[in-house]
Amino acid sequence: MAFLRSFAGFVLLFLAVPAMAQTPQRVVTLNLCLDQMALRLAAPGQLVGVSYLSQDPNLSVLADRAATLAPVRDSVETILVLQPDLVILGADSHAPLKRLLRGAGVRLLELPWATSIEEAETVIDRMAAALGREEIGRRLIADMREKQRRLTWTGAPLGTAIYLEANRGTSGKGSLMDELLRLSGYRNLAADLGIGSFGRVSLEAVLAGQPNLLVLDGSANESPARATEFVGHHALLALAGTAKLASVPTRYSICAGPDNFEVMRLLAEARR
Repeated sequence: MAFLRSFAGFVLLFLAVPAMAQTPQRVVTLNLCLDQMALRLAAPGQLVGVSYLSQDPNLSVLADRAATLAPVRDSVETILVLQPDLVILGADSHAPLKRLLRGAGVRLLELPWATSIEEAETVIDRMAAALGREEIGRRLIADMREKQRRLTWTGAPLGTAIYLEANRGTSGKGSLMDELLRLSGYRNLAADLGIGSFGRVSLEAVLAGQPNLLVLDGSANESPARATEFVGHHALLALAGTAKLASVPTRYSICAGPDNFEVMRLLAEARR
């Protein structure tokens, strides 16, 4: 009789455990950057769906892994058909979708957009805890810190650099690329020009600034169009005599996280 009472107490205690304390078995992510983290953190078979953008090799470093999972779009139907017990998505997006998912009884984990390596570590830590993969998360963060330590420039400043992409796009003050340039020893010319996180820069401003390093979107001119002409403009290429060039594929700098150290490696390679 005492045994039955103890067993009944154990069952009641188990049922009282909050739902989020239980390790999710069928997880869906709905954000390119969160996809990249989940693909690294989740246990085999735990992640069942990722955003369709993660299957695009121009945007996703882990496109081959993502291709083995169901592609998810911003619709409740494509999510619910996967019968998820946890959906991970951005804190500041998809408000109508979140209401529908909550109404269907699906648990949500809302995570902020990371704009720096430190913020990425925080997101990784929270996601790893939600997935029951805390140790994997700690290892990933430790590996990131070691790579940052190894690749951070500690010598005298190397001058200015500017990142250029299609449609005269650039990354200024407060952007992820701004941080990566600074860690690599360069002052960001776009930030000096007063450009915010994401903005546009004229050809004349770039030429007048005489940057020591041009960082070009490595995939911009794979499909030439008027939108990408700026990146390969002959006037910019004329700077090659005085400036170093670094080709950095966009997929390494879209999201804050482990892939950013490939950007730093390519910048280090360019300065040799």
